[in-house]
Amino acid sequence: MGGRLPTEAEWEYAAKDGSVETHSRASLQLPDNNIDEMAWYNKNSRSHSHPVGQKNANALGFHDMKGNVMEWCADSYEKDY
Repeated sequence: MGGRLPTEAEWEYAAKDGSVETHSRASLQLPDNNIDEMAWYNKNSRSHSHPVGQKNANALGFHDMKGNVMEWCADSYEKDY
């Protein structure tokens, strides 16, 4: 079984639901859905990580792109990629 981590650019594209608009990771917007339905964060996580797939998927079908744990990428963050 092979595979690789996404690049930072690939991760950001997936986290932004396929949008190519430029904005900081901190300002990634959730859809009109309730944040509790889409992401784990300090008010609903009880300070620990959770199994993948317990929250609604984003528009591309990915779960847990916002919140839960820090993302691992194949490269480092670059301001101007």
